[in-house]
This record gives sequence, C-alpha cells and structure tokens, in this order.
Amino acid sequence: MNTQDPQAEHEIRELHEEWFAASSRKDLDATMLPIAPDIVSYEHSIPLQYTQIEDIREECRQGFEYQGEDFSWTVPDLQVMVREDLAVAWGLNRMASTNAEGTETVSWSRGTRVFHRTDGGWKMVHQHVSFPVDAETGVAAMELKP
Repeated sequence: MNTQDPQAEHEIRELHEEWFAASSRKDLDATMLPIAPDIVSYEHSIPLQYTQIEDIREECRQGFEYQGEDFSWTVPDLQVMVREDLAVAWGLNRMASTNAEGTETVSWSRGTRVFHRTDGGWKMVHQHVSFPVDAETGVAAMELKP
C-alpha cells in the first residue's frame, strides 16, 4: 500500500499488534487505549452505532466474557493507508478461542478503522465491523472463511 509516511504506517501496524495482544490478555484498559473518547463505531451488535467510549468499553467487556481463555484477535492481511494525520486500516478480522471442551471456534468478520494523529498519538475515531448478511434469509453469515 502506498503511503506518504512509512513511519506513520509502522506506528499504525504497531498499534494494532499491541491492541491484538491486549485483547488476547482480555486487558480491557489496554484495549481501550487507542480509542478516541468521541468515537463513532459500528459494531457487530445492536444498536446501529455507538458514540460513547463507555459503550465501546462495555461491548469489549461483554465480548471478552463470551470468549474462551485463549482468545485471539488478528487481521492477517492488515492494509494501512496514511495521509498526513489520518490513517485508515482495514482487513478481515479473525477471532478464535477454545471452549472448555477443547473445541476451537473461529469467526471472520470485516473491519475498517480510521485513526487521527494528535499530540497524544494515534486515536481511533471510527470503526466499522460487520458480518455479511444472506440476502435471502436476512441472517448474518458468520461461518464464512476467506
């Protein structure tokens, strides 16, 4: 991906690696660090949009609670584009965990995140995560794999 600022692209990729690690630890405070207080996020669940960081924190808390102990989140083919103080990152989210019976569950969804650079570093100002929907049934197609 062509970027104007390779160092900024590196910073966004590093932010994601730290974010993935914090999520795997289910460290809610560390997971929230890159998120701007005035975020607008389109999550997998209802409502249509979240505009309060407290609501995103609760969404993450519930997600961590739902996952097994060995939870992992990655974006294997993360794409990053940076222009001045704005960065966009996108790719397919891979979330995996193993339940108490030892069965691994893997789900894939789509994710796009927009970051703004301020004096405090890069903060996510927008996120859109979604599952494709089967047009015939209206049901989220959560079993799809790349």
